[in-house]
Amino acid sequence: MSNATSPARIWLVRHGQTDWNAQRRIQGHTPTDLNAAGRAEAAMLAGWFATRQFASVWSSDLPRAAQTAAVIAAAIRLPVHTSPLLRERELGQFEGKTWDQVRQMRSELTGSPLQNGDLADWTGIPGVETDQQLWRRVSGLLHQVAAENSGDVLVVSHGGVIKHTICHVLGLPSGSPRRFPLSNGITAVLTLRQDGFYLQSLLDIGLLAGAPQSADTAMAPSA
Repeated sequence: MSNATSPARIWLVRHGQTDWNAQRRIQGHTPTDLNAAGRAEAAMLAGWFATRQFASVWSSDLPRAAQTAAVIAAAIRLPVHTSPLLRERELGQFEGKTWDQVRQMRSELTGSPLQNGDLADWTGIPGVETDQQLWRRVSGLLHQVAAENSGDVLVVSHGGVIKHTICHVLGLPSGSPRRFPLSNGITAVLTLRQDGFYLQSLLDIGLLAGAPQSADTAMAPSA
């Protein structure tokens, strides 16, 4: 890593598709792998990112993210630094369940916030990592990466991480309905200033590369 004189620009990328994404199952910390579509998405991302120079590559240690990062890193000839701090939100008893099952389970919890488009509000749900816990671990790693690098840094993570990062950066209340896409491969570009992170851009790289717009696999179907 370089001794940075200025903070890095962070390209925060969602991993490629998994079978659980396609089945609309909650993944959380469950170690799922890329499927064929996800491997194709990783290759597409690698081709797009290969035209840029990066200082380093970081990834969640969960297989779906680490596999995506490995394909991209091979194209740009950099090693991958993995960290559990970049994992998806831990979702306890809901992991492995479909969105319909999650909606039913949550409807039976006294005082549970109900479905609001993507079941975004997990406040007070037993066994689920809170917004504060999620942001504390993710932001700590992002600050570290920004301090230790200069230039562009690629960080491969998860839909919930990217969603919560964008909401925090834009000052949206916890549990706000999401009105931006989270397709596999979506990329948020961040810079760190004295008063915090700023969102420079939100890119659907598949769309930019000429692929059909991919499904928002982080969005729960309407009830």
